[in-house]
Amino acid sequence: MEMHMLDSLLIRRALPLLVSFIMLVVLALLFDYFLHVAGLVRVGRYLGVTGTFFLLFSFVYSARKQKIVRSGPIRTFLRLHCRGGWIGTLMLLVHSGVHFNALLPWAATALMLIVTGSGHVGQYIYRKARDEMKHGAGGEKLYWDSLTIKALGQWRKVHMPLVSLFLCLALLHILSIFFFWNWK
Repeated sequence: MEMHMLDSLLIRRALPLLVSFIMLVVLALLFDYFLHVAGLVRVGRYLGVTGTFFLLFSFVYSARKQKIVRSGPIRTFLRLHCRGGWIGTLMLLVHSGVHFNALLPWAATALMLIVTGSGHVGQYIYRKARDEMKHGAGGEKLYWDSLTIKALGQWRKVHMPLVSLFLCLALLHILSIFFFWNWK
């Protein structure tokens, strides 16, 4: 029984994604550290703007899915969504650094990480696992795989409201920057 569970879709797909997610955070911390060592802390401020543009660019996938953008292969848009989201998240993590000054940036950063993790589940685990299970084996392995698919099948019900909440917090953060900016 243990061997089948270790060879399950959950382990084969979730472990590499967990490593990818951890690497995202570690790279952000290292990048932030090197900016501090080099005396370039200000660069982090501007990475917030650049990272936001990468995240906004990643929404072109949603526009393609909703047929607002009518041409181009959906898989290409999905790849752009995933890569733009990952790069944007990396830049925004460096932007936030380890020095938060208020509750709103903390909440937006935490929610961004949750949304990124949720996106990993949807794209890399659920869809690939479902396709793999169609061509898969039987018996006990099929049981574990079907449990994984069933649990992960609910990911969009979590991902989409989290994206909306994150967008609201990010917009509030941006508006608060303009409101409290020293305009002199």
